[in-house]
Amino acid sequence: MLTKTLAVSLIAAAALAGCSSTTGPAFNISTIQTSDGQKAYRAECYGLFEKGSACMVAAQKMCGNQNVNLLQTLAGTQTANDPRSVIFNCATPAQPAPAAPVAQPQPAPAPAPAPAPAPRKITLGEKTNFAFDSAALMPNAKRILDKLVAESQGVKFASVTVEGFTDSTGPDAYNVGLSQRRAQAVRDYLKSRGLNADNFSAKGFGKANPIASNATSAGRAENRRVEVTLTP
Repeated sequence: MLTKTLAVSLIAAAALAGCSSTTGPAFNISTIQTSDGQKAYRAECYGLFEKGSACMVAAQKMCGNQNVNLLQTLAGTQTANDPRSVIFNCATPAQPAPAAPVAQPQPAPAPAPAPAPAPRKITLGEKTNFAFDSAALMPNAKRILDKLVAESQGVKFASVTVEGFTDSTGPDAYNVGLSQRRAQAVRDYLKSRGLNADNFSAKGFGKANPIASNATSAGRAENRRVEVTLTP
């Protein structure tokens, strides 16, 4: 009875030192080092009918959750061509590459603000637009101003500025007064025809700000004028 109990104990000890299948095969795992310095393991299976599959089971138990990396052909393993002997090491399973970030569509750039419209300016010369030495508007001036009002329908201007000028002939006070009356006549006509603006102004400057030489009759004619500026 004592002999039988001792035999059972030895079999159990052998199973703990290595491992055994349900049918009784045993294996041994030892640590080795390859010629290039890698740490590896040798699994040797015992029994006449063992095959490499039993050694692979032993290797997988050794590696646990890691992958079994066979090194049978690695230089320095000195492995005999025996399916009951397997050289291996344990490798961490390769992790899937992180998914490439999905490119997010870029918001469309905000449209650039539209440039502010430039002020509009027209000039009425004296010869065909005013009676001689008078602020009375002639038919040609009225046609020009009527066209301006028609083209400005639906638009409200910030300001309408009317400025009158003369040549250098005659007393300064008289020239300032004449240019002022002509500027006012144009302003009043535009307002009466329905030109829409927040502010209307009229001012006479006499012989100031000439645009041509007052030494010639042609130049003096150019200087006798009324300028209308419409600011959006």
